[in-house]
Amino acid sequence: MLLLATATAGAESLATIPNPRVQNGTWVTDTSGTLDPKTITQLNERAAAFERDTSGEIAVVVIRSLDGLTIEEAAVKLFAMWGIGKKHRDNGLLILWSTGDRRVRVEVGYGLEDTLPDGKVGAILDQYVMRRFKAGQFDQGLLDGVDALIAAARKQPLALASPSTESYDDASPGWVTWLRRLSLVPLALAVLFVFRKWRRLRPRRCPQCHARMKRLDEEHDDAQLSKGEIAEENVGSVDYDVWQCPSCGHHITLRYAKWVSPYASCPQCHNRTMQSVTETIDAATTSHEGSARVTETCGFCTYSHEFLKTLPRVSESSSSSSSGGASSSSSFGGGSSGGGGASRGY
Repeated sequence: MLLLATATAGAESLATIPNPRVQNGTWVTDTSGTLDPKTITQLNERAAAFERDTSGEIAVVVIRSLDGLTIEEAAVKLFAMWGIGKKHRDNGLLILWSTGDRRVRVEVGYGLEDTLPDGKVGAILDQYVMRRFKAGQFDQGLLDGVDALIAAARKQPLALASPSTESYDDASPGWVTWLRRLSLVPLALAVLFVFRKWRRLRPRRCPQCHARMKRLDEEHDDAQLSKGEIAEENVGSVDYDVWQCPSCGHHITLRYAKWVSPYASCPQCHNRTMQSVTETIDAATTSHEGSARVTETCGFCTYSHEFLKTLPRVSESSSSSSSGGASSSSSFGGGSSGGGGASRGY
């Protein structure tokens, strides 16, 4: 529960991301300025056609930084804030891409989990999105990914390779989503914690000679880490385990990103050692937008970047509620997600 409270506190910065349905009635938000305007137009056309034909809703969000959240946490919070998908049908999709963290997440509404299970979403990311991203073709990767997700949601034939396994810091296993559905969140968190602990400390065999490997302590594993990896451990954003074979000397290094950290991936050295500080210059009100100065600095390399960002106007209806219960100020349909989907890095 402490993890949930910490994540909720950090997620408040997500409120500064403009909701495209509220802002201009579209489906795409790119606060990083990465996408070509033609790509944004094409994505909006695809999302509008999908909503018109099936009532399903797709939000595509491109940001510079997750402000210390994991992409899974950010996607769940943003999905809930905007209510993507139609209420009671929960047929929403969120594609969240953090350019600075080099991470992509597809969050799936409850109503689409049968046609878009976690493994299938991961395979779509691998085959249609990551392949393009790794080649620097970001616009085409998003277009291909949206096309594939729409085809799968419509139950149309889609050529896919076998779903690959998730990495250590990727989304929670599918059975955790099942536990959430039963409203057993505390139990789900406890089971997930124990599972992650077991997965990290379980005995390992050397891939070279098959002897039992030994996990090095913090004092000795630094000799096997790069300077950037040591810097990540020093700031507490990532923890590394080094397993060494006492028989042949072979070693493996496993990376465990912290769930909650004020550090993001640096665009220059790509280590999770960049910290972002936001200073409000002009607070947003219900009548005008605000502005803030964002300063990004890396604790490892020389990267430093300062820019101004616009704070969206405060919605007058954001604090209101209907007589029948809580309401949302978003103009998405009020759908919900249980944490299903998949994440990838590149």
